[in-house]
Amino acid sequence: MKPLKFLVVGEEDYAFGVDIDSTGDYVVTSGAYATEPQRNGSLTEAQMTELVNVIDDLGIPEPHPLPEGAKAFEAKLTIGEGDDAVTYPFWEGAMEEDEKLRRLIRLLETY
Repeated sequence: MKPLKFLVVGEEDYAFGVDIDSTGDYVVTSGAYATEPQRNGSLTEAQMTELVNVIDDLGIPEPHPLPEGAKAFEAKLTIGEGDDAVTYPFWEGAMEEDEKLRRLIRLLETY
């Protein structure tokens, strides 16, 4: 499995991040006003398979930049590491336009 990093930041110091390494170990960070304690865990084989399938289904993401003048949550998804990493910035409205992206993000939010 390729490592994955997801980070979304928004208003009022809101932040949510998921960092998954190649073995399926993950760290989830979140906070709003006060930072919540980070959560650590390991994906099961079934969860890793589901995640890989959802990422494969997404393929190469379409660009979804924040519209000029808009105020919204901004996110960044990085799949892979080093020279093989693909980084994909997008805004919250992109999930309304891209079902495959929404499926991946909602899956990451369950960890």
